[in-house]
Amino acid sequence: MLLQQKYWSLRRKILKAFVPEFIWPAETIIDGVSFKIRNTPYSYGTKKCLQNGQYEVSERKLLQGKIKKGDVVIEMGGSIGVLTALLAHEAGDKGFVVSVEASKKITTYSKTWLESKGNIKVITGFAFPVFEIDKRVQLNKFDEQGGSLGGKLDFDVYDLPANGNEEPVFDIKKIMQEFHILPSVIVADVEGSESILASIKPSFPPSVRMVLIEMHEYMYGIDIRDKIIHAVEGDGFTITGHLDGVYLFGRA
Repeated sequence: MLLQQKYWSLRRKILKAFVPEFIWPAETIIDGVSFKIRNTPYSYGTKKCLQNGQYEVSERKLLQGKIKKGDVVIEMGGSIGVLTALLAHEAGDKGFVVSVEASKKITTYSKTWLESKGNIKVITGFAFPVFEIDKRVQLNKFDEQGGSLGGKLDFDVYDLPANGNEEPVFDIKKIMQEFHILPSVIVADVEGSESILASIKPSFPPSVRMVLIEMHEYMYGIDIRDKIIHAVEGDGFTITGHLDGVYLFGRA
């Protein structure tokens, strides 16, 4: 595994160093929204993915036609911000998207173009798709070796009272209080953070009508995945769509 990571890391560095920027188009259009490619800090693979429109395909298909004008979205795991921009576009000027991404090297750039749209706020931190973290959470490792799309979060939950988790940890309640919002949509795609739903009840606010979660069962197994699904369903939701590990839940 370590050798494989080193190989891909070296490959990315070589491609970025020797593939000239002029070969890339200045921008691309994904679902009606323009995204810059040339002279961005993305890896070769990410730029290729954007050029071909193959970014967050499952999420885009499941959410197609589902976001309403005026929707307030909390996105946990915004990565480079493509889905963030699409959500904001669909929600319109009266909507609002709060996007939390753990990688500072990603948010440093993404803030420059996402927040200029006027209805997006980008936060750097670790987000968990539960209303309130009422147990002790210990962050062990955030692995950003996967390129320019984000990273994997490793953490432990202890059956102890929360003790004022470090500042960059966000739950839904904290985001709601900080921005004075009532979310209607929750999108969760932090590799691994959704597994907290196996330990802490989601308790989604009544204002939330739809939840989209990308599962990463390769990190925690099928049993935990099923516990996550059961936890969301137990909170009053049903599965309304499922594609390649991404689940869309709606209020029952």
